[in-house]
Amino acid sequence: MNQTNTQMDMMKLGRLLTWALVVAMPLWFGSCKKEGGGGDLVTPNSVEGSWKISGIKLKQGTQTQDYLEVMKQYVGEGVIDCLTDTKITFNSNSKITGVASPKCQTDNADDISPVSDTSTWKVTGNKLTITDGDGSTSTYDLTLNGGTMTWGIDAQEDLDGDGKDDNYTTIIEFKRA
Repeated sequence: MNQTNTQMDMMKLGRLLTWALVVAMPLWFGSCKKEGGGGDLVTPNSVEGSWKISGIKLKQGTQTQDYLEVMKQYVGEGVIDCLTDTKITFNSNSKITGVASPKCQTDNADDISPVSDTSTWKVTGNKLTITDGDGSTSTYDLTLNGGTMTWGIDAQEDLDGDGKDDNYTTIIEFKRA
């Protein structure tokens, strides 16, 4: 019975890891692209400018888990270092560019596929919509506070295998680069 619970926990964690990577993929656009010019625009309380991921958390009910720590166990510290040191720039023309970190040297970094370099962004009220080059969109709840930006997205998935969807929120935190 104990082994079965452990296997179920691993399956839940695997599904959650897969979903979180899909959610995080829009953050990875341009991870292999060199910077093509254009200075950073630093406007307080604006998405415009350059950012680096500083944290990813999963919140279910009153429990919050540091998802970067969980990911580190499965994809390795090198991938996390690459993810958190890659600069993502939200340009004033609504285009997104990125500069891969020199820390992106691990073989596991390729496991997180980048989204098209032709991604765009749009803010409407407190919602941020990222549109990938293929037309797919992701919309996040957006909070800006000077040098900190936070995205939140709600999801449902049967995390505990009981046949009922569980509600949880992925929270992605950024700091100005």
